[in-house]
Amino acid sequence: MPCSTSAAGLVVLLALAPGCAGGDEAPGQGMVELGTGEWRFEPLADGQEVELAHGAQGGWHLWTSVRTLGLEPEGVELEVTTTVIGDPSSETTSRGRIELAELEDGRCEFIGWPAVLREPACAIGHTLRVRGVVLDARGTVATGERQVRPRWGSDETCAGRP
Repeated sequence: MPCSTSAAGLVVLLALAPGCAGGDEAPGQGMVELGTGEWRFEPLADGQEVELAHGAQGGWHLWTSVRTLGLEPEGVELEVTTTVIGDPSSETTSRGRIELAELEDGRCEFIGWPAVLREPACAIGHTLRVRGVVLDARGTVATGERQVRPRWGSDETCAGRP
Protein backbone atom coordinates (compact mmCIF):
# COMPACT_ATOMS: atom_id res chain seq x y z
CA MET A 1 0.00 0.00 0.00
CA PRO A 2 1.40 3.44 -0.90
CA CYS A 3 2.30 5.77 1.92
CA SER A 4 -0.39 8.42 2.22
CA THR A 5 -1.41 11.09 4.67
CA SER A 6 -4.32 13.20 5.89
CA ALA A 7 -5.37 16.36 4.07
CA ALA A 8 -3.74 18.56 6.74
CA GLY A 9 -0.50 16.59 6.54
CA LEU A 10 -0.61 16.81 2.75
CA VAL A 11 -0.78 20.62 2.90
CA VAL A 12 2.27 20.68 5.18
CA LEU A 13 4.18 18.23 3.00
CA LEU A 14 3.31 20.15 -0.17
CA ALA A 15 4.69 23.30 1.40
CA LEU A 16 7.92 21.50 2.28
CA ALA A 17 8.42 19.60 -0.98
CA PRO A 18 10.29 21.80 -3.47
CA GLY A 19 9.26 21.37 -7.06
CA CYS A 20 5.91 19.77 -6.20
CA ALA A 21 2.93 21.75 -7.39
CA GLY A 22 -0.27 20.64 -5.69
CA GLY A 23 -2.90 19.47 -8.19
CA ASP A 24 -0.62 19.75 -11.23
CA GLU A 25 1.21 16.45 -10.72
CA ALA A 26 1.21 13.95 -13.55
CA PRO A 27 0.37 10.34 -12.72
CA GLY A 28 3.39 8.51 -11.38
CA GLN A 29 4.64 11.50 -9.36
CA GLY A 30 5.22 11.25 -5.64
CA MET A 31 6.48 13.81 -3.17
CA VAL A 32 9.65 13.84 -1.09
CA GLU A 33 10.91 16.07 1.70
CA LEU A 34 14.69 16.11 1.83
CA GLY A 35 16.25 16.16 5.27
CA THR A 36 19.33 15.15 7.19
CA GLY A 37 19.98 12.99 10.22
CA GLU A 38 21.78 9.77 11.01
CA TRP A 39 19.35 8.47 13.65
CA ARG A 40 16.21 10.57 13.18
CA PHE A 41 14.74 12.71 10.43
CA GLU A 42 15.75 16.37 10.64
CA PRO A 43 14.13 18.71 8.08
CA LEU A 44 16.46 20.84 5.97
CA ALA A 45 15.86 24.46 5.02
CA ASP A 46 17.58 26.23 2.15
CA GLY A 47 20.63 28.11 3.44
CA GLN A 48 20.91 25.98 6.58
CA GLU A 49 24.36 25.00 7.88
CA VAL A 50 24.94 21.24 8.00
CA GLU A 51 27.75 19.35 9.67
CA LEU A 52 29.74 16.96 7.47
CA ALA A 53 30.46 13.57 9.05
CA HIS A 54 33.76 11.73 8.87
CA GLY A 55 33.18 8.25 7.47
CA ALA A 56 34.69 4.99 8.66
CA GLN A 57 36.74 4.68 5.45
CA GLY A 58 38.25 8.16 5.70
CA GLY A 59 35.85 10.09 3.46
CA TRP A 60 33.39 12.83 4.39
CA HIS A 61 29.65 12.76 3.85
CA LEU A 62 26.40 14.52 4.59
CA TRP A 63 23.76 12.41 6.33
CA THR A 64 20.69 12.56 4.09
CA SER A 65 17.18 11.41 4.97
CA VAL A 66 13.89 11.46 3.03
CA ARG A 67 10.18 11.52 3.85
CA THR A 68 7.86 10.51 1.04
CA LEU A 69 4.22 10.57 0.07
CA GLY A 70 2.64 8.41 -2.65
CA LEU A 71 5.45 5.85 -3.01
CA GLU A 72 5.43 2.15 -2.23
CA PRO A 73 7.72 1.44 0.74
CA GLU A 74 9.47 -1.62 -0.71
CA GLY A 75 11.76 -1.94 -3.74
CA VAL A 76 12.77 1.71 -3.62
CA GLU A 77 15.85 3.24 -5.25
CA LEU A 78 17.42 6.37 -3.80
CA GLU A 79 19.83 8.60 -5.67
CA VAL A 80 21.51 11.54 -3.93
CA THR A 81 23.62 14.07 -5.84
CA THR A 82 25.72 16.79 -4.21
CA THR A 83 27.15 19.70 -6.20
CA VAL A 84 28.98 22.84 -5.10
CA ILE A 85 27.05 25.70 -6.72
CA GLY A 86 29.18 27.15 -9.51
CA ASP A 87 31.44 24.07 -9.74
CA PRO A 88 29.78 21.36 -11.87
CA SER A 89 32.93 19.22 -11.68
CA SER A 90 32.26 18.76 -7.94
CA GLU A 91 29.12 16.71 -8.63
CA THR A 92 29.03 13.41 -6.76
CA THR A 93 26.18 10.90 -7.03
CA SER A 94 25.48 7.89 -4.84
CA ARG A 95 22.60 5.47 -5.25
CA GLY A 96 21.24 2.29 -3.82
CA ARG A 97 18.17 0.29 -2.82
CA ILE A 98 16.38 1.24 0.38
CA GLU A 99 13.22 0.24 2.20
CA LEU A 100 11.01 3.05 3.42
CA ALA A 101 9.60 2.81 6.95
CA GLU A 102 5.90 3.60 7.20
CA LEU A 103 4.98 6.33 9.68
CA GLU A 104 1.78 6.49 11.74
CA ASP A 105 0.53 9.47 9.72
CA GLY A 106 0.79 7.52 6.43
CA ARG A 107 4.01 9.03 5.11
CA CYS A 108 7.18 6.96 4.72
CA GLU A 109 10.78 7.79 5.56
CA PHE A 110 14.34 6.60 5.23
CA ILE A 111 16.95 7.88 7.65
CA GLY A 112 20.72 8.01 7.30
CA TRP A 113 21.95 7.84 3.70
CA PRO A 114 25.64 8.88 3.58
CA ALA A 115 25.91 11.29 0.62
CA VAL A 116 29.68 11.25 0.02
CA LEU A 117 31.47 14.41 -1.11
CA ARG A 118 34.41 13.80 -3.43
CA GLU A 119 36.35 16.88 -2.29
CA PRO A 120 34.66 18.12 0.89
CA ALA A 121 37.28 20.80 1.61
CA CYS A 122 36.25 22.51 -1.64
CA ALA A 123 32.64 22.72 -0.44
CA ILE A 124 33.43 24.63 2.76
CA GLY A 125 32.49 28.30 2.44
CA HIS A 126 30.26 27.56 -0.57
CA THR A 127 26.66 26.57 -1.12
CA LEU A 128 26.06 22.87 -1.69
CA ARG A 129 23.09 21.67 -3.75
CA VAL A 130 21.72 18.35 -2.43
CA ARG A 131 19.26 16.60 -4.76
CA GLY A 132 17.40 13.42 -3.85
CA VAL A 133 15.47 11.24 -6.30
CA VAL A 134 13.31 8.40 -4.98
CA LEU A 135 11.86 5.78 -7.36
CA ASP A 136 9.57 2.96 -6.25
CA ALA A 137 8.93 -0.43 -7.86
CA ARG A 138 5.83 0.92 -9.71
CA GLY A 139 7.88 3.64 -11.37
CA THR A 140 6.55 6.45 -9.18
CA VAL A 141 9.23 9.09 -8.79
CA ALA A 142 9.72 11.94 -6.34
CA THR A 143 12.46 14.58 -6.38
CA GLY A 144 13.56 17.06 -3.74
CA GLU A 145 16.38 19.56 -3.56
CA ARG A 146 17.94 21.82 -0.93
CA GLN A 147 20.83 24.28 -0.93
CA VAL A 148 22.86 24.08 2.28
CA ARG A 149 26.14 25.40 3.69
CA PRO A 150 28.47 22.59 4.82
CA ARG A 151 30.75 22.90 7.84
CA TRP A 152 33.26 20.56 9.41
CA GLY A 153 35.99 20.20 11.99
CA SER A 154 38.88 19.38 9.65
CA ASP A 155 41.98 21.33 8.71
CA GLU A 156 42.11 19.88 5.17
CA THR A 157 42.33 22.48 2.42
CA CYS A 158 40.88 22.56 -1.07
CA ALA A 159 43.35 21.38 -3.71
CA GLY A 160 43.18 24.25 -6.22
CA ARG A 161 39.39 24.50 -6.68
CA PRO A 162 37.34 27.67 -6.31
